[in-house]
Order: sequence, then C-alpha cells, then structure tokens
Amino acid sequence: MGSVRGVRPDIRRLTAAATLVSLIAVMGCTAGLNRPTLEEATKQLIADGDKLIASREVAASGKLAVTERAEKDTESGCIPGQVQRFFRAQGDLSGAPDVHMPYNSAGLMQSVLEFVGYDSVVNDRDLRDENLGLSVVRNSKTGLTFTLTVRNGQTPNIMIVGKTDCYARGG
Repeated sequence: MGSVRGVRPDIRRLTAAATLVSLIAVMGCTAGLNRPTLEEATKQLIADGDKLIASREVAASGKLAVTERAEKDTESGCIPGQVQRFFRAQGDLSGAPDVHMPYNSAGLMQSVLEFVGYDSVVNDRDLRDENLGLSVVRNSKTGLTFTLTVRNGQTPNIMIVGKTDCYARGG
C-alpha cells in the first residue's frame, strides 16, 4: 500500500507540471510572443513573393509583374484601428490556352511556397473546374497568406495576392 500512496503525489506533480506547461504555451501564443512585427512580416512577405515570382515553376507557367509590393498600410479586411499589407502580382499564361492546365500551374506555385514553410488551406481539388486553379496557403509562424489564382478565358490569367495578418495601427 505504501507504493500506491507514493505514486499519487507523483501523479499530482506531473498533472500540475503539465497544466503549467500548457498554460504557459497558451499564454505565449495569445500574447503574440513569437509573432513578427508588421515590418518583419512585410519584409518576409516581399521576400516570399519575390522568391515565388522568380521561381522556375512560375516561369514554366507564364510571365508575371509585381503590381504592389506591400508599400502601404491597408485597413481592408481588418477591424477598425488595424492594418495589413499586400503583395500582388499578375500576368498571363504563356502559350495557347490548352497548353497549361490552370490547376497544374496553381499547384506548381503552391509547391514553391510549401517548400518555404506554407501549408495548404484551400486547393482547387474542391472546385473541380478545368478552367480555374486556386490555392490558398498560409505560414502560421509568420502570419502570411498567399492566394494563387490561375484561370483560362480571362486576363490576367495568373493572379497572386499575398498578405500579412492584421496589426494594430503603428504596431
């Protein structure tokens, strides 16, 4: 019986330690201890966008030009008092429309971002549309999201939109 009683305090200590570790982890996440600043996130957004635009996968699909490089704060999509930044690029598929399958091109671009830490949130398998390729990827560590759209029949054929999370103005 002495050994059973000796185990109970150990279980209580382990339970208390596990609870404490869980509480610290939750507080760390909610306090944003690891969250980059808006400026850090913006630099990473531009770097990831540039890496995508310069990739072989994009070059195999078509030619793109950057139309916005996260230069300004935008309130769009945020609650009042918060801002975010956008990276945008667009272009057209190279070759005849039947040369590129939009879902293949979107998938190739998605793979570039997955290689640098992004996870798929949405992909075109759900759409089942041969004229539209769509991927949404997110890097939870940096708080960055990219939407990759490739379509036949409308120009521009390729649209890339990257964005930061929302931040308090001046934060």
